[in-house]
Amino acid sequence: MRPLIEISQVHKVYSTGASEVRALDGVSLEISQGEFVALIGPSGSGKSTLLHILGFLDRPDAGAYRFAGHAVEGLGENQFAALRSRTIGFVFQSFHLLARYTTYDNVGLPMVYTGADDRDERISQALKAVGMEDRAGHRPNQLSGGQQQRAAVARAVVNDPLLLLADEPTGNLDSRSREEILSLLKSLSARGITVVIVTHDPELASQAHRVVRLKDGRIVSDERIAAPAPPAQAAQLELPKTRLGFSLSEIEEQVHVALWAVWSHKMRSALTILGMLIGVGSVIALMSISQGFLNDLIGKAETEGANMVQVRRNWRKFPNVPELHIEDAEAIRNECPSVVKANPVVYRDVEVKRGKKSVRALLITDIGELPSSLKRGKGRKPELWLKGRWITPEDNKGRTRVIVLTETAARKVFGDEDAVGQEVRINKVAFNVVGVRQEGKESQIFGGRPRVFIPLNTALRRLFGQRTVDEIEVEALSVDAVQDARREIILLLRGKYGYREGVEEDYDVATLTGRIQAFRNDLGKFSLFVYSIAAISLLVGGIGIMNIMLVSVTERTREIGLRKALGARKSDIMVQFLVEAVVLCLLGALAGIGLGFGLALGLSLIIHVTPSLTPSSMALALVFSAGIGLTFGFWPAWWAANLSPIDALRTE
Repeated sequence: MRPLIEISQVHKVYSTGASEVRALDGVSLEISQGEFVALIGPSGSGKSTLLHILGFLDRPDAGAYRFAGHAVEGLGENQFAALRSRTIGFVFQSFHLLARYTTYDNVGLPMVYTGADDRDERISQALKAVGMEDRAGHRPNQLSGGQQQRAAVARAVVNDPLLLLADEPTGNLDSRSREEILSLLKSLSARGITVVIVTHDPELASQAHRVVRLKDGRIVSDERIAAPAPPAQAAQLELPKTRLGFSLSEIEEQVHVALWAVWSHKMRSALTILGMLIGVGSVIALMSISQGFLNDLIGKAETEGANMVQVRRNWRKFPNVPELHIEDAEAIRNECPSVVKANPVVYRDVEVKRGKKSVRALLITDIGELPSSLKRGKGRKPELWLKGRWITPEDNKGRTRVIVLTETAARKVFGDEDAVGQEVRINKVAFNVVGVRQEGKESQIFGGRPRVFIPLNTALRRLFGQRTVDEIEVEALSVDAVQDARREIILLLRGKYGYREGVEEDYDVATLTGRIQAFRNDLGKFSLFVYSIAAISLLVGGIGIMNIMLVSVTERTREIGLRKALGARKSDIMVQFLVEAVVLCLLGALAGIGLGFGLALGLSLIIHVTPSLTPSSMALALVFSAGIGLTFGFWPAWWAANLSPIDALRTE
């Protein structure tokens, strides 16, 4: 019969401090297919070490090993994993059943790493073979010692291995359970499975076909008791190929393990994701408020004011550029074909007084035309915007001292009194309040900055004594004519004030869409600052993720060894812990999205902005958080993936 196992002059030395222990010292052994072999000897004789080398859990320091006619000492870790998964079944002395799994799930664990389609059928057959079908739904703590060992045997044979390795399979069992396991091993041998056991039990050893005795790392006797029965069918002795990718069952297992790890340590997980929650929450709150502000403030402006052009002196860059005058507005209105209106405007920061009460406000002039945002039209309700009346052209021509206040300014000066008909003073000049208007979104977002409006000529002649204006607001014929209007204004001003070579920006002629884009850019710069602060929180959260994953690897080292013994590759273990890190980060991100939007809703009650949370914002937060999990979970996952199977199993 063709040998299944051939080892020649195998050596294994362990270093313990300054001394060395020769676990195996030139061991040579052949085991044929279908044999039942017992390895016996005193403690420290090398039995378990030999068993681990036969099962590809450990590598010899020297010597040759041929399995099914193939040299295996030069194979890589993934090829060893394939051999353990497809051809080897392990029965451990301590059972190594996962406490959180049922018997059914424990038995099916090796099949996670094979991706077999008939998983349910084969698990049921394995349970039936060991007489445990009625305990499929029980957890290990609900089983006796014998039942746990039978479940371990079922797990070992569920993939129809060529070789079954058992380390002290009856060492921790009572006499009845011992007889059950002995009978089970004999029946497996009778089916043609090669069985190799390590035992101190002479009665168990006497039931084997061969008894190999070891002492001080050497074989001292090899006694054949009975000839093995020939296998009913020749086993396939080709080495299994390494698999690529992940099966559906393995993906389900990885997600299940990750969720279990999070749920079983709820408080620890909550504290771990706190950094992610704060970081993502702050970003989402900012994005929701800023997007809501843009929607409220800019949304209508982009359609209703898209035909507007603003003309200003670029005095910060060119201090000597000539100032704008009312005549410039008249020239633009009369000489630019694409222009409908051109209104000169003056802005000033002033103090509005009434008796002992006063308020700092932004003064804005008007020539007597109702602003577009207050005009009557389809869907508009002017009564919601204006109390009293607006400035008229007659007010402007007559330089009358009338003033319109925003609600904030009126409330600060008059309190609950009706402001219309009352008198206020600016620079000791008395003004009659003729109207009160609501705040615009641009004012509400900054806490309701007070604003007041007076006729342009009143401001120039009676209040400030000047002829220059700060800005000219231009309305083009249509949205399509905006760029033409802009070019015409630039040429007009250059012709009037002279063209200076190399100076093209002495007057800032900007469309409203350009202003909107500039505002977006400024808001983006501010957002970048806030995002950088949030990034620090995410960095702290990522470090917390890495630390807790290192703890998780330490706590589950034996489980890692078990999974590797059952056929898990390095990539399987690595992805398992990366998935766990990503799940933690995604949970933190989801909680952060909820927290951030909740904060935005709370702020909206104060600043009167409807928060907007877009799917792209949520997707960005989730993708970024997943990236944090992959980045900071890589080192713990790599560490876990590179643990030696046998060293991991020996971890206390």
